[in-house]
Amino acid sequence: MLLVISAALVILIATLWATGGLKARPGGPITAKPGRAVDQGLFHVQILDARAGSMKLHEFDPAANLLIVRMRVTDTGNESYGIGSFIHGIAAEPKPGKFAEADFTRSEGDIDGEETSSIHPRLPVTVQVVWVLGNAAAPPNVTVALRTWEYGQSFTTDTFYWSVTGQSPITAKVSVPVRQGATS
Repeated sequence: MLLVISAALVILIATLWATGGLKARPGGPITAKPGRAVDQGLFHVQILDARAGSMKLHEFDPAANLLIVRMRVTDTGNESYGIGSFIHGIAAEPKPGKFAEADFTRSEGDIDGEETSSIHPRLPVTVQVVWVLGNAAAPPNVTVALRTWEYGQSFTTDTFYWSVTGQSPITAKVSVPVRQGATS
């Protein structure tokens, strides 16, 4: 009886191995192409394009050397969130493992040509995320890291909420070419 069970176990393990069932699964963030929707948990994000150059975001702003990445963002939750909250879930990756946070005061949303500071449930918003380049040259490509939003219970109360931090795992990385010399 013990021999039959051992033989069945060996055959099962051999079959799993032969079909690839014991191979390590790739982990870490996915690499997505521009235009592909990425699920961050709370938001679905499509990176559309990027541009860089000396530009003024608004009429009375001084010209500054900026990198701007446009993305279409849809809130999949049941509450509205500010553009600033969304910005905490993304970062530029100028070098592997090094992350640059966006300038949330200059970043803004747009719905049908009207500026907005909120992302409402199931209403797609075009968000312009801004990084100040200072005197640095604009990169030919930018990699945007999208962090995972997690739904969990508060430590001190019974409420549940969505959260993201700078230490949240990266869901996806999207590399997009940067259009050079943009002026607006």
